[in-house]
Amino acid sequence: MLKMTGFDVLFAAAGNLYLLLALAGICVALWLGKTWMRKLIYAVVVLALFVAPIAPELYRTIEYRSKLVTAQALFDERCKTVGEKVYKTVDNIDGVLLLNIRQYDRLGIADNPLWPDAALPLESGGDDYIRSFLYQEYDGSPDGRRIAPGDRGYLSVGVSGKPLVMSRGYRFVDVKQTDGSVLRYRLKDQSKSDLVSEPVNGMTARYAVSFVNQVSPSDRSHWVAGTIITLTDTQTNEVIATRESYSFEPGLGSRAGGRQPWRFAVTCPANSRKLPGVHITRFFVDQILKPKQAE
Repeated sequence: MLKMTGFDVLFAAAGNLYLLLALAGICVALWLGKTWMRKLIYAVVVLALFVAPIAPELYRTIEYRSKLVTAQALFDERCKTVGEKVYKTVDNIDGVLLLNIRQYDRLGIADNPLWPDAALPLESGGDDYIRSFLYQEYDGSPDGRRIAPGDRGYLSVGVSGKPLVMSRGYRFVDVKQTDGSVLRYRLKDQSKSDLVSEPVNGMTARYAVSFVNQVSPSDRSHWVAGTIITLTDTQTNEVIATRESYSFEPGLGSRAGGRQPWRFAVTCPANSRKLPGVHITRFFVDQILKPKQAE
């Protein structure tokens, strides 16, 4: 549910003060009236004077709260089915096949209720999505902070402060192109984020990673978005794991204050420091298809 901010508290206090002034005005009107009819007329006039300026905003607030209740109920219902289903894990994987990738221009479309990738609004997109599978995982970040025990680390080609390498990424990532061909991506150098690619003319990586976004017009009208990540053994067509998740923008698309709606979304399963939002897919995949580590 929505939490009250400092501004919310301030506005609530101002609203209470306005209500007290209105009540005081009505009391004065009742006191000035010499007959019950005059008292009633004076009270109605005072009430109208106080209600008229705030009537439009009052209507918008009531409308928003009504829509919020409906949207929250829908999100709660969708969250009943979310989570990870793991049927099999595989060790010593050199590379994976990405059947599709998240969009790149995420900031430019984060205010679109039909944004396909809204279910994972902080997930890396484009080349950064590919890089996330190649990066090593460190126990610290460029600003020197170390992760807490049990948390996932920082993905990069290298970070300052001599942090420890917790786990290496995949050696290569095959990416299916729109024309059906496949390119194999690698990091040009383990100390740089430059990608190099070459066509795959033979066998691609055996295990594939794909996702299907839930873009139901009905759900999206309530700012609720879903996605399902699927890991498949391409040799047997066996699904070995899935992850279903949803997000909900409680501001219902409000752009007040320059906000980007989906950036304020809440998600289920809820993200935490144990699963940084920018690499949700990589951190799910590498627990199922475990990257081969250094000899």
